[in-house]
Amino acid sequence: MIRHFCVLLFVASIMWTATVTLFLAACSSSSSGANEEQRGGSAKLVLGRLQVPLFDSISVHVSAADMENIHISANSVNENLKIDGIPLGENRKFEVKVYADNGKQVLNGEASTDIAAGQTVTLPISLTPLSGFLRLEIPLGLANNENIHSGTLSLDTLKFQMQIENGKGIFSTGALPLNRIFTLKLELKDPKGSVLFFGEKQIKLSSLQQTETMPLQSTRGSAVLELEASSIEALQILAVLPQSKTRTPQYYGDLFFTEIYADPKVNGEPFEYMEVYNATLDTLELGLCQISQLKMPENLILPPMEFLFFGQDSVENADFKYKGFNLTNNGFNISFSCGNQVIDSLSTKQTGNPFPSARGKAIHLPLSNYMNRDKGSSWCFGFSPKQNAYCP
Repeated sequence: MIRHFCVLLFVASIMWTATVTLFLAACSSSSSGANEEQRGGSAKLVLGRLQVPLFDSISVHVSAADMENIHISANSVNENLKIDGIPLGENRKFEVKVYADNGKQVLNGEASTDIAAGQTVTLPISLTPLSGFLRLEIPLGLANNENIHSGTLSLDTLKFQMQIENGKGIFSTGALPLNRIFTLKLELKDPKGSVLFFGEKQIKLSSLQQTETMPLQSTRGSAVLELEASSIEALQILAVLPQSKTRTPQYYGDLFFTEIYADPKVNGEPFEYMEVYNATLDTLELGLCQISQLKMPENLILPPMEFLFFGQDSVENADFKYKGFNLTNNGFNISFSCGNQVIDSLSTKQTGNPFPSARGKAIHLPLSNYMNRDKGSSWCFGFSPKQNAYCP
């Protein structure tokens, strides 16, 4: 009797590690006879979080001296691949290749294993990066007070243009060769095309993803735009302005409401929550601020271009929890103030300007709608704590 085997390939997240793990486990079904000998084992390729920028496809090649080669590929990381007909035997070699950026091979690796009855084999396959990617992200602030309109990133003769999305300037490169020294030049320009900030440095990519630091000089004086490596996400360069400061909110729009849950369906008020967003490039001290009669905790700070999510006792993952303040269920008027200065206000009771309203549903505001946040049509139902909202 020959027993079937299933090969499970788990492609681990390669944001930080480039590893594929192959699990070989017995199938539940079994039979005997020549038909089973001909069929051999079955391989199922389970694609996990394969986080390769500009991902195209992944291929698996199975070979051995005593069998015909088997090849299978997929162009989606969301589907499972099944490889049928792998004959049982020794030294079955699995070769994995990952492609991105219109067919460029960016990762490869291989390993061998025996497929024999009565075994469970775990086979790690280390993926070697062949190309690298670079992502550069520059917080401009939703108001974009520096008036940065466009930018160009140059890597030797390659040029990439900046896209502005929700208060951030973003550069993304295609696949770049590893272990080659590039001259990186960056220019940020105003609407007339005049250069506001510029910088240059030598870099060498040594992995599929990489972070860099570099200074940018200002053409307008001594200001310096300093790029610092992000500790949150690879492939990212994060820009901050050293002239940014820590201060109490002073101006209308320094921060604003982005999400509110006023009428929870289950158990009521203990599940109410609110969210605000720091639209500036400064760190805001909120200890002297309040929402209506709800005072903010002492020593509370909100970093630039970050969300603050807070709610009543039963709200999970809140930055802080509060008591003694409730929103009215049939529309409300709230304001965020610091001292005598109103920083943001919101009224959902306006005649002729209906806001979305339903019991058991929160409303949220996409950052791209912040200039029209006083209009009910800019808001929609949704739940997106500490993330940019999306309205279909």
